[in-house]
Amino acid sequence: MAIESNRLEGRTALVTGTATGLGRGMAYKLARNGAAVICADINDQGNKLTVDNILSERGKAFAVHMDVGSSASVNAAVSEAVKLAGDRIDILINNAGIVLLGKLNEVTDESWDRIIKINLTGCFYVLRAVYPYMKAHGGNIVQISSTSAKSGGIDYHPAYTTSKGGILSLSRHAAKAWAKDGIRVNTICPYFCETTFKAPDQPQEQMDEWRVAVSKRIPLGRISTPEDLAGVMMFLVTDESSFVTGISVDVTGGGYIFNN
Repeated sequence: MAIESNRLEGRTALVTGTATGLGRGMAYKLARNGAAVICADINDQGNKLTVDNILSERGKAFAVHMDVGSSASVNAAVSEAVKLAGDRIDILINNAGIVLLGKLNEVTDESWDRIIKINLTGCFYVLRAVYPYMKAHGGNIVQISSTSAKSGGIDYHPAYTTSKGGILSLSRHAAKAWAKDGIRVNTICPYFCETTFKAPDQPQEQMDEWRVAVSKRIPLGRISTPEDLAGVMMFLVTDESSFVTGISVDVTGGGYIFNN
């Protein structure tokens, strides 16, 4: 990790789901541009690695334990975060989420409830907890949805698709409700992204075949990386987008747009 700029110097950013993948990539990007980054995840070991990597490159980062499926855990983590990094949060990246597979007629009550709880209700818990630390001075919020929220998703993602659709609606509502407080709320919708967001027992050979097949569906010829999405995130949290709120940005490489 190398320092890129001081554009976010003096600002505090809270990122959820930072133990791996997209959340980790966004935490790195914020730190490279001067923000003090509060990394929040239920996976303490992975979260610590993210923080250690930022600190090793002279960035500023703190780790807090957060289970987004528990309002008590979210409230405690946000309270701890502001004690560690100051009494304000300037940027929130609401990223934490899970995927559980199953066709619409096969999804169990437990799977449905868990995905909605983590992906959508958890997103709400974090928004609600952060608001008191933003309302006095404004702030920038980026929520991570998915293009499946717009396309209807694939056969075995009904609960995931529904949760991500809810995030789009929640983001639009928050953007309207909190505009008077100078808080901007926008959403990023990835298509497919190169992360560790996969079943732990999925064979590498199967993943490689999937990657090739998906890449053929994307006009730009590859799957996005966390860095691709982090670049869009940077636009949305900096002054370059000071008059942008309530929108969703599709980061697809042309996929979904041309194939649905």
